[in-house]
Amino acid sequence: MELAQLEAFLQVAHHRSFSRAAEALFLTQPSVTARIQSLERELGERLFERSGRSVSLTDAGIAFIPHAQRALTAVQEGADAIDAVRHGEVGSIRIGASSSIGTYNLPDVLERFRDIRPGVHVNLTTGQTEEVVERL
Repeated sequence: MELAQLEAFLQVAHHRSFSRAAEALFLTQPSVTARIQSLERELGERLFERSGRSVSLTDAGIAFIPHAQRALTAVQEGADAIDAVRHGEVGSIRIGASSSIGTYNLPDVLERFRDIRPGVHVNLTTGQTEEVVERL
């Protein structure tokens, strides 16, 4: 099962038209039809009743809608999560500093950093230089 098939399915279901779904997806109508037919073969059920230019969902199509929506949503959320990591919006960072720097200078800097990147976990290690290097 391919994401493109699920997108085509949801667009046809929404528009109740293969040609309008094709327009929404910037595809040709035959390519949308091919995606739907391939999905129907894979599922072993017809998802749409076709009567001339009229298209309606079958019971199987109605049952499949929430699953197709969840699948596409999950994939989009996954892509968004990767994008957040890529742009430094989430993740973790480990910082080592001497005790005096960690006590007097870094708290204000780290507070500003957390305001800018609330999804990034900061782990601060302080101590003597040798200890800090060893613990990092």
